[in-house]
Amino acid sequence: MFRGGGLLVGLEKAEYQTLFSVEIDKDACKTHAYNFPHIPVFNDDIRDLDSSLIKSLAKGKEVDIVVGGPPCQGFSVFGKRRFVNTQGYDPKSDPRNFLVYEYIRVIKELKPKYFFMENVKGFVSLDKGKFIEEVINEFKKIGYKDIDYKIVNTADYGVPQKRHRMLMIGNRIGEPVTFPEVTHSSANELCMPEYTTVGEAIMDLVDKTEEEIPNHVPLKHKPIVSERMSYVEEGGKLDINKIPETLLQATRPDSTTGQVKNYSHVYKRLHREQPSLTLVPGHNAFPIHPTLNRTLTVREAARIQTFPDNHVFFGSRQQQCIQVGNAVPPLLAEVYFRQIAMQIEDDKAKHSTTSV
Repeated sequence: MFRGGGLLVGLEKAEYQTLFSVEIDKDACKTHAYNFPHIPVFNDDIRDLDSSLIKSLAKGKEVDIVVGGPPCQGFSVFGKRRFVNTQGYDPKSDPRNFLVYEYIRVIKELKPKYFFMENVKGFVSLDKGKFIEEVINEFKKIGYKDIDYKIVNTADYGVPQKRHRMLMIGNRIGEPVTFPEVTHSSANELCMPEYTTVGEAIMDLVDKTEEEIPNHVPLKHKPIVSERMSYVEEGGKLDINKIPETLLQATRPDSTTGQVKNYSHVYKRLHREQPSLTLVPGHNAFPIHPTLNRTLTVREAARIQTFPDNHVFFGSRQQQCIQVGNAVPPLLAEVYFRQIAMQIEDDKAKHSTTSV
């Protein structure tokens, strides 16, 4: 699953040869075609990716790893799951969750040595932990006996963003799963480099234009919105009790009260000396720039996600934001894929024989 290309960037930096990828979204496919013209993409519903086509795309090659992040809307606490007690929501009946089983089906067909799956941290606690147990059992049924998962903070691996995600790794070669050691820490732990900050990631873009850096187009906020943002302190969020009454008038046409609220994921300003909070995909849901009275551009968000500047995103601004926000940070992916590559090589060496 392409999801903006973070996994593919990680694979290429870790020196894997990617056989093909899967992506249904047409704008994301345009992003794929531009950045990875050498990698075939199945640009349709994964449920239509049948056995014969999988084998054709794999070209009969032995596969070391299948990576993916099955769409997670059914698991996210910002999706239906937050209403589990009020709307009778059953995660097992949510069609958005079925794609996990399609991911397992592809692995069954390709029989890779390893699989790597990323999802939101809510995946672990869904249905009181029963869902993840069911998924693990499905993997074990097809030969992946060694499986482990953990919740990671991407900032621990040099990503300038505190983004907590569930990573699951499994293999069929009989090796215990090991996760790479963290590379960064907070200022209180001096045994390794401190967290990478927002300032390090994006402040050199302040005077740049899209002619110099792709996808670097500031959103044109209404004057009242920009002025409202000016009252948000660096590293803080909007406090409606501390802004002039003239700035309380809502600008969204779907407002039910006519007044602005303390939204949980907008009107938060990043701090130059800290990692970013989790980037939530959406039209204008990205946080406010540390020093400018506007939200992040797509390129600034991509920098925080550790995408290189030559990775270009296509589609409307909203579609670009979704691709960036949904992506696995390439730097995190690279660290994990290098670890898995090393384990595969160690296994080959262990089972190789030499004759005298």
